[in-house]
Amino acid sequence: MRSRKFVSFLFVGPALLVVGFFLFYPTIVTTYTSFLGNVDMQGAFPSGNFVGLQNYVQVLTAGETLIAFRNTMLWIVVMTSFTIGFGLILAVLLDRVKYESIAKSLIFMPMAVSFTAASIIWKFVYAYRPPGFTQIGLLNGLMGSIGEFASQPGVNRALHIMFIAFGIIASVIALLALLKGLWRAIEVWKEDGRLTWIAWAVMIGFILLGAWYVLGFVGAGGGSSSLTIAAQVLMILGLVIMGVAALRDTSFGPPLMGVLLLLGITDFVLAQTGFEPTTWLLERPWTNNLALIVMGIWVWTGFAMVMLSAAYKGIPSSMLEAARVDGANELQVFWHVTIPYMKTTIIATTTTIVIFVLKIFDFVWVTTNGEYGTDVLASLMIRKMYSFYNYEAASALAVVLFLLTIPFVVINIRRFQKREAIR
Repeated sequence: MRSRKFVSFLFVGPALLVVGFFLFYPTIVTTYTSFLGNVDMQGAFPSGNFVGLQNYVQVLTAGETLIAFRNTMLWIVVMTSFTIGFGLILAVLLDRVKYESIAKSLIFMPMAVSFTAASIIWKFVYAYRPPGFTQIGLLNGLMGSIGEFASQPGVNRALHIMFIAFGIIASVIALLALLKGLWRAIEVWKEDGRLTWIAWAVMIGFILLGAWYVLGFVGAGGGSSSLTIAAQVLMILGLVIMGVAALRDTSFGPPLMGVLLLLGITDFVLAQTGFEPTTWLLERPWTNNLALIVMGIWVWTGFAMVMLSAAYKGIPSSMLEAARVDGANELQVFWHVTIPYMKTTIIATTTTIVIFVLKIFDFVWVTTNGEYGTDVLASLMIRKMYSFYNYEAASALAVVLFLLTIPFVVINIRRFQKREAIR
């Protein structure tokens, strides 16, 4: 028995020493440094006065850290949502085409490019030159061409007519869907004495729109900009809630989605009339951060697609066919069969992307160097350490990042343990 333990240690021992030296030792040193003030890094181990949680208080209350936290949360919410969403849609759609392998290879290709190279590519996409100069940036050049096209009198007039027509059609379809949903909600209420979620959505939507009207009237009378902004937020929430209720209808949802897409495209083209080139990476606080997040979505969508595609191919075809035989349409099959079956893979892919986002650094550093309000926690940590030589603040940020990743690591470990227990 002892000989077996000794042999096992001979195999595992070198790996434990390497992991301990390159992982545990730096973690201990970083944590220790975060509790010191006026750190001297000349020796093998940092020296300085013990200041307790002073570095954490200073870092977590600083304005630049709050901006970095805000940007990091924005990255987590937007990038994770769109990456998983696009990956899931592509995994399902491309499973039905003949050129599946070619399409997936092209979509996955950005993952084969280093993040630094991807950042440089997108820096050229967002490149800006003053008005009057030839735009070398792909995005500014493309939108400038669209603006020139939309500014032509005949085209502009036709686009306005299309916009009005699509708006009327979308409104009629949405009202029909809502009326149908309300009629069904009244039947359910008479039979079971309960309200469906569509009924709740319509009621809440009308309440929000009513509040929008009242706040808009008060804000216009009092000249309060904050009330005007609040009214606009309420209007958007009310329309979104009722729009989701209308899109849920299987008869009216697909045509409504198509009309809304055409309405959005027409509105976008109209908005480019007289377009001036935009400094995408300088417009704070949202434009530049969202522009950077697009880079992350472009790179990581292929990874999400491959992971989710493998899970989708594992769904028994008999289960999908049984749902269709029972009368479920493709949307219902997707929500009630595909999503529940792929739940564990979706969670695993989501946590993987979230952990990556918490460590995001390359995109921000190469494109903006963290300037113009684009810093995230990782880039701020690097700037603290190498630009300002503030080792104690950088160590505190590193510990905060480490603590933020722990819950997602625990989720992955528990999911793995459950899967192994099932086996």
